[in-house]
Order: sequence, then C-alpha cells, then structure tokens
Amino acid sequence: MNAEKEMKRILEGLVEGAGIRGAILTTKEGFSRMSAGEVDENVAPVIASLSSMSSQVLHGFAKKELDYVLTRSKATVVISVPVGTRMNLAVFVDRDAVELEGIETVVSRVKATSIQLAAIDEVTSYEEGSVLYMVKKEVPEAFMAAVLTIEGMPLDVYPSLDYVTSAGVLSAVSMVCDKIVKEDENEYSVIVGGDAIIIVYKLPQSRVLAVGISKEKKVGEYLIKIRKIVDSVERTV
Repeated sequence: MNAEKEMKRILEGLVEGAGIRGAILTTKEGFSRMSAGEVDENVAPVIASLSSMSSQVLHGFAKKELDYVLTRSKATVVISVPVGTRMNLAVFVDRDAVELEGIETVVSRVKATSIQLAAIDEVTSYEEGSVLYMVKKEVPEAFMAAVLTIEGMPLDVYPSLDYVTSAGVLSAVSMVCDKIVKEDENEYSVIVGGDAIIIVYKLPQSRVLAVGISKEKKVGEYLIKIRKIVDSVERTV
C-alpha cells in the first residue's frame, strides 16, 4: 500500500462531502503534510499551534485528552482533531451545512477520517521524520526541544513546558538577534549559562527550533548535530 496516496484519497473523499470546502493534514511541528479542496497551506502552523495549546489547557484544567477544537465564524466552521500523536486534521465547513446536518454529525465524520489516517500513519511510522524525533535521536542528552513559529506560536515541545511563555521568549530571542545582524538574516543563536546551553536555530517556513543541552561537549559539536537536523528538514520541505 502506498501510504501517502491512500491518505490523500481519504482526505479527498472527506472533502467531497456536502458543505466541506477543504481539509489539511499538518504535523505537530506545523508543516503541511497534505491538503484537499480550498485550503491555504500557510494555515498549517496556526492549526498545529491551536491544537497544541488547546491540549495543554484541557489537560491542565481538566486532566483530559483533547478530542477536537471547533471554531465558528459568520460563514465558516473549522473543526480540528488530533490524528494519532504526531498530526492534526483541520476541516473547513460552510456554516449553513453544519447547521443543517448538526455539529455532532459533522464532527463524527471528521473524527472517523482522523482514525483512518492515524491507522495508516501508525503503520508507516511517520514519527521518525519529525523534528523532535531527530533531536532526541541525534542529541539524546537534550533536556528540552521546541519547535515554534517565528511569531512565537508553540507547535511542539518536549518535555511538556509552559508553552506560551517558553515559546514567546525563545521567539523574541530569535527576532532580537535578527535586528542585531541587520545586514543578514540570523541563522542561529546560542545562550550559554553555567552548565547549560540553549541553541535557537532557524527552520524553513518561518519556524524556529530550540534545543536545551547540558554542557557536556563543546558548543561547536552541538551546532554540527543541530545543523544536520535542520538540513534534513530542509530536504523534506
């Protein structure tokens, strides 16, 4: 079975439903894996961040796992559901269609699709291509790793931290360093203190990778490992 083609077929089948304008499947790091229908793929990091923060809020207040997030405007309803542990599915539906069918019916269709996609993804172990998976593999001594947008929206963090505060501060560091090196875009920044190092490295599509490491080796050795991870991400985007 060609996993990518099968997942695309399932996504396109969902979009063929009445009132559904488009759907996008994103990774937890905010990259678009595939889409169908009328969808701006630039929305991928926003969807990933919404799911991430909603999950943290729900777990923090109610100790429950995220089921889905629903956002309604005057014309559109956006339903976002987790797909396994590494992806999110967002579906854009005409509000009139939702009101005609009922929210529960539409959400059930979206969740059924997410289960199908998750089953295929689990078989193909897509997680091994994720940024945080590569960090944990290449830099096992890292005590923290985070992927966020340049604007400070958290996408994926390991281990679970104060998403909003941590992402905002790390993003601010990257943007300030950009202003310092006016003649060229900042590639990475290194924060060193005591026996800890935090490397803030630019990723493609306005993302930032931050890795916290106990200072067991020279900074240059860690930078080589992080660069290897960034290069592998750039080849897949």
